[in-house]
Amino acid sequence: MAAGLTLALIPGSTVIWFLIFIPLMLVRINQAALIGTMAVGRLLMPLVDPLSERLGFILLNRPELYEPMGHILSLPLIGWLRLDDSMVFGGMIIGIAAWPLWFLICLLLLGLYRKFLASKLGIIFRRVGEKVPFLGKFGKAVSAARSIGGIS
Repeated sequence: MAAGLTLALIPGSTVIWFLIFIPLMLVRINQAALIGTMAVGRLLMPLVDPLSERLGFILLNRPELYEPMGHILSLPLIGWLRLDDSMVFGGMIIGIAAWPLWFLICLLLLGLYRKFLASKLGIIFRRVGEKVPFLGKFGKAVSAARSIGGIS
């Protein structure tokens, strides 16, 4: 979930976004949570985009970073990452710096969901599955697949 929020901060039309997104799709994580939190994060972007753009502008215009960034950006293919764009650079810095905080917040939210909502939502879905035969069969198939795969 923290990775989804980080990806939401980086503009999606950049190579660096794909360099983070593709490996996340290839490793064994909850990809639905990644996509869901990325979608929720995109809804919050009008609030955060001005801050990330301003931070990127401030960091890219620091005199002590001018020479190192010039050397980095002069490397072949690095220009495709668009690290000289203040929106991309600021979003990447905020995303990486806030990753541990978002991880802890998401862990807390997941614990609260499991403690208070999971059983209630399970009951609601079971009742809906009883009323709609297709959903009931789909739920049984998912339960059977979980028991075969060892997922609880």
